[in-house]
Amino acid sequence: MKTINFLAVVALALIGCGDNKDQPDARVRPDVAADAFMPPAVPTLGAQIDRMGRPVVNTALNHGFDPTTAAQTAKVAYNEQTAKTDWLAQAQVGEFMKNLALIDVLDSGKCGNGICETGETGTNCPKPTAATDPPGDCDPAQTGAGNGCGNQVLYNGGQGGPAMALSYASLAAILAEDELYLDTGKTTCSFYLGVEFGVVTGGGNSTCGGRAPEYDVIDFSLSMIAMGLKGFSTDGMFTPQIKDGVDVHADVSAANFPFLGTPH
Repeated sequence: MKTINFLAVVALALIGCGDNKDQPDARVRPDVAADAFMPPAVPTLGAQIDRMGRPVVNTALNHGFDPTTAAQTAKVAYNEQTAKTDWLAQAQVGEFMKNLALIDVLDSGKCGNGICETGETGTNCPKPTAATDPPGDCDPAQTGAGNGCGNQVLYNGGQGGPAMALSYASLAAILAEDELYLDTGKTTCSFYLGVEFGVVTGGGNSTCGGRAPEYDVIDFSLSMIAMGLKGFSTDGMFTPQIKDGVDVHADVSAANFPFLGTPH
């Protein structure tokens, strides 16, 4: 009796172990190799609804001061443009020019903006009223303007002087292209528009530029299009001088992907 029980256990064990052949015990589909990875089908993309560019451009320069529903329609159409040739359309550049002129006035009355305004005398602005005000020289040719206009980047092609029909055309055409520039050869990223500033100043760039989460891109953009290079500190850090009163998000981590810090 013991012998019969022992043989039964051995038989069950052999059945459980399979036949030790290469072919698997389970049935295999004839059209798929064994253990093949089957990725899902590539999804069909829908219509473009947005495009990554410089912050503020579409918001402020595309019907930025238009209170009507036409403004929203124009902004949506801007984001849906898929062909780069459409970005530089004459009508769009013209729209940007109008809004750049309005934003150029934001630095009215700000000492050190490079414009001799009413009450400022001589070839230098009065002593800065705050530590953040840069000392920059005034432009004697524009004494008494009283509105801060004329010191925007590439105003009149960078030549200054009185306002003309195409005073804001150069910068409008550049911003209409609306692309972010990133220098992947650099290992550090310090401030927004780093690559562009290197071109404008002629000094090149030591950081990657691009748009890191901790950059205050709104303050940078407003300072650039309202005051030009004088809208930034002269300590090499390019701290923007015009503020929107809103700090950058505190819940970001610049060092680690996905760049999110502790939620607040």
